[in-house]
Amino acid sequence: MWENAAPLPENEPPRPPARRAGSEEDLVLWAQILLCLAAIGLVLAAGALDWPIYPELRRAFTAAMQPEQSLLLGEERNLLKFTEQTAGELADSARSMWEDFTLPATPESARTAHGQPSPPAYARTDSYTPDFPLQFPLPGQSRKTSGYGWRTDPMGGLGDDFHIGNDLAAAQGMPVLAAADGVVRMAGSHKSYGNYLRILHADGDETLYAHMQYLFVKAGECVTAGQILGTVGETGNATGPHLHFEILHRGLRYDPAEALQNAS
Repeated sequence: MWENAAPLPENEPPRPPARRAGSEEDLVLWAQILLCLAAIGLVLAAGALDWPIYPELRRAFTAAMQPEQSLLLGEERNLLKFTEQTAGELADSARSMWEDFTLPATPESARTAHGQPSPPAYARTDSYTPDFPLQFPLPGQSRKTSGYGWRTDPMGGLGDDFHIGNDLAAAQGMPVLAAADGVVRMAGSHKSYGNYLRILHADGDETLYAHMQYLFVKAGECVTAGQILGTVGETGNATGPHLHFEILHRGLRYDPAEALQNAS
């Protein structure tokens, strides 16, 4: 009797429950795959349309596609890591570039109902003076070489463009000074601005300094009025050494001429 009994299996592991079709894991996996495809499509579209944001998107996408993530479709863990990293980096890059990137506009494409040229959506035509005192951003005074508003594009090829700051004549290497106390919000390189700084002040207003040769401060650093931020240069879209200076109020550019005229 015992000889004919079937032998008991030794150390047979418990069988996992059958996976249900359409389970939550499947939905998450498909959502991650669609997010990956959307990220890839965004990078390809940016490259095909030559968007200024493309280099940042490409850098973030390349960083996410490191060798340890090459089997992202083979392991859900790698796929999750890829989607989280790619989505986060692309969002950060897009947010940063969108804050500084300004779409080209021309008088023909931006006119009021009366036929007069209107500023682009990110700018206003009137002047604005912050509530706090400003220090002139260069030692002594300086001659304004290009004002705020519509002008013929000095770089050529784009017809007219809307200049969103004041260009101040200065020799290369001259110190650039903080116009007021604040925190460096952005410090880096931009296709148009070149080496630039954007400083956030106590009431939410901002000042921007562009085409600089060297930057002596970094993002997150606190600065005081009159502190040397770097030196004048001609980086980015510039025809010669000068300081491009902007004032932003509630995220919009205003003519800084009056504020600079009253600066100490």
